[in-house]
Amino acid sequence: MHDYGLLTLLPVLLVIVVATITRSSFEPLVIGILAGCVIAYREDFLTKFLEHITTALTDKSSGWVILVCMLYGSLITMMIRGGGTVAFSNFLLRFVHNRRTALLAAWVLGLLIFVDDYLHSLAVGAAMKKITDRYLISRELLAYIVHATSAPLCILLPISTWSIFISGILVKNNIAAPGQGMQAYMHAMPYMVFGFVGIALVFLVAMGWFPIIGKMKQAELRASTGVTVPPDPGKLVEPVDKDTELNSKSKLSYFLLPLIVLLATTVYFDFDALKGALIANFFTFFYLFLDRAMTLRHLSDSILKGFNTILFPIILVILAFALKLVNDDLNLVPYVISHVEPYMNKALFPAIAFLTLAAIAFLTGSSWDLYVIAIPLMIPLAQSLGANVWVAVSVVTCAGAFGSNTGFFSDSTILSASSTECPTMVHALTQLPYSLIALGGSVIVYLVIGVLMS
Repeated sequence: MHDYGLLTLLPVLLVIVVATITRSSFEPLVIGILAGCVIAYREDFLTKFLEHITTALTDKSSGWVILVCMLYGSLITMMIRGGGTVAFSNFLLRFVHNRRTALLAAWVLGLLIFVDDYLHSLAVGAAMKKITDRYLISRELLAYIVHATSAPLCILLPISTWSIFISGILVKNNIAAPGQGMQAYMHAMPYMVFGFVGIALVFLVAMGWFPIIGKMKQAELRASTGVTVPPDPGKLVEPVDKDTELNSKSKLSYFLLPLIVLLATTVYFDFDALKGALIANFFTFFYLFLDRAMTLRHLSDSILKGFNTILFPIILVILAFALKLVNDDLNLVPYVISHVEPYMNKALFPAIAFLTLAAIAFLTGSSWDLYVIAIPLMIPLAQSLGANVWVAVSVVTCAGAFGSNTGFFSDSTILSASSTECPTMVHALTQLPYSLIALGGSVIVYLVIGVLMS
């Protein structure tokens, strides 16, 4: 394994710095990928750059993400243009009477859509915009609430795409016996500190018991003047919501039934979000047609519109995946872990391991890929130190959730920003202080757990 030294960190640091300065998302990713290819392959960098982009387009994992995002986009678009989202928003407005209840409604809806974080980000954002706009709540704050209740909730429940994926890794690495992966995962659930802290912090913010801080305060001041949507001169796509609904007889069932079918079929097919999204699209298409909510032409156009709406987020996801491939070439994860390992002992292991892996997840924007790499590394390390194995599993899981919630270009960040019509970098920077507070609280709890178990 080649050691590139500190140059290993250069691509991800370049991405973060350039993105923070320019407030853009596309260019920093391209720069980071190019820099990584130059470091790893020197004069052959352009060939490898194109290879990584091609791999990101054709790889089974990234292809799955692209298809799921496209199908979710078309589903949400049919629900919007059929009037389902408006009907749901009007229904909620019967119970929402002020700013606090609007934010709590977003928090509660986020807790109800827990099977998959992609669906969570797109559906909750689309459903809540009209309500939060009514009470002059900035899209930045809505994006934070939508985003911060996605991955943290998914890791706390044994019925989500996240828990299913991680339980499979536990079996593959002989941490759990065949067929016992979920039971093993449930042993780690009480220690999923970041999940509990993250969701609790969102509740405190929604209730007004935790102050609005950082750039979020500026966003809320702007929203109080009636401008809830942040300016984004670099936007490459038009939001779906600029199309008014095409159906005059909006029904609540046009929103609820597609989601129920999606959740039910996803669970039925062993949490396969792709199969669930495909079936939900078929159901919604024929349901809206047979109920004469939309014509065939309008339904077909809505599907294509949904694909187009999600196109730019998909491009960012593809580039983020290519950046992950570059980081793999540079051996980023093993490099960081190997340099932190000497400072670990039984008492400090949970806190140091969580903080280290959370930093990696933030820098790379990856979560599930981190699990594949880090779980086989961290479990033997925990055993050698005499630390609790299930705490080790929770540490890796929570670090990935932090990366999903905080990474500037994680797929969850991109989709949450897209669904709330908030520029990706604006969302990433306004939510960052809250994510760091949740990180700090989690580190403290892991310190206490480590000391008590040592």
